[in-house]
Amino acid sequence: MNDLTNTNRRCGRNAVAALIIVMALGTQCHKADNQSPPVTLSNLERVDAAAILVDLETTDPLEQMAQRDPLAFLKHCRENYGKSVDDYICTFSKQELVEGDVSSEQIMRVKYRTEPLSINMKWVLNAGDAAHVTYIKGRWRSKKGIDQAWCKPAGAIASLFISKIKIPIRGRMAESASRRTIDQFGFLATLDLIIKYCDKSAEADLLDLRYVGSSTFGGRPTYLFERHLPYDGDEGHYPDRLLRFHIDKAFLLPSSCDAYADDAGEQILGRYSLTDVQFNVGYTDQDFGPDTLGS
Repeated sequence: MNDLTNTNRRCGRNAVAALIIVMALGTQCHKADNQSPPVTLSNLERVDAAAILVDLETTDPLEQMAQRDPLAFLKHCRENYGKSVDDYICTFSKQELVEGDVSSEQIMRVKYRTEPLSINMKWVLNAGDAAHVTYIKGRWRSKKGIDQAWCKPAGAIASLFISKIKIPIRGRMAESASRRTIDQFGFLATLDLIIKYCDKSAEADLLDLRYVGSSTFGGRPTYLFERHLPYDGDEGHYPDRLLRFHIDKAFLLPSSCDAYADDAGEQILGRYSLTDVQFNVGYTDQDFGPDTLGS
């Protein structure tokens, strides 16, 4: 019995690491769940920002706003989200610098609901310690009031001992495994995070936010931006030095976000994309309950 208890505890500790989900981003509106193979970062178009020119003669009013006041453009995108998005399903891809090493690319199929914040994330490629996680904000708190999610541990050995467990979404182990927690996933959280540090650096007269020009990502037209901040490490006041991100022209949402520790874009901190997006599916609590794990 002691061996089984210890094993369960190890499963719980290991699974915490997989709950840390980063900035996730973007839109490509096509297929519903399981109708197409996952899209990998290697398959998606990565554009050399320096090779793109801004069209100064554009008649696109949104592009004119992006040129004139890129931060106002982002806040317009944030406002538009609140008027148009209730939920969505997407393919989420990420790579991150964690404890000095860049992780392998992970791919997940994710269901997301804006209110109450709900996320159901199933690994498709390179699952770590979790194979499937589901979370509703504030729904499964511990006796100490700690926010928790349900998790299905990855691997055959873990499945022999426990099919699902509740684990905290924050903690030392979680923070050491990834740059963001599960409740920081999604278009809304990404826009809020970008705007937060733009506002903070602007107040200190340090913001360098540029509209680079029209581009594409994943075969869809985008607005491409670059932001430079006085990043001085993960313990500093800013999350990155260079952030290069695409805003989908049709949906006004970030489809790709690459963060670097240097101005040249050579020292990767994180690379994230959201593709194959279908909006306003009509999800309910049943789509985010613990019974969905493994399905």
